Amino acid sequence: MIDLLCSHLEDCGTPRYFCFSIRCEVCGEFWYSSSVPFSKAAQAARHQEKKELYDALYQREKQRARLSAGQEARERFSQCPICRRLVCDTCFLICDEMDLCRECAGRMQEFGEPVAP
Repeated sequence: MIDLLCSHLEDCGTPRYFCFSIRCEVCGEFWYSSSVPFSKAAQAARHQEKKELYDALYQREKQRARLSAGQEARERFSQCPICRRLVCDTCFLICDEMDLCRECAGRMQEFGEPVAP
């Protein structure tokens, strides 16, 4: 699931901060990860002669931040077992037979409560 979530993350970061988002495929709302500062942002701006070094550090920290955002998103998103879309906890229902996104549940006349109100 982490790999699936990470593949759907959109980069919303800046040269100073890493931030990612995912869009719910049912309601269209965006979720944003926590912002993580680039540890060498101030030094990178001052030392242009070390640009390659700071670029490599930036990419490594960005990858770590992406994985962390994927883990954070795991607490807020589920994949519908029927349509396979990633949906937020408001659009994912806990049903009697099987937990489903609200669109699939409606189509199959299943009733349930959202994971998050």
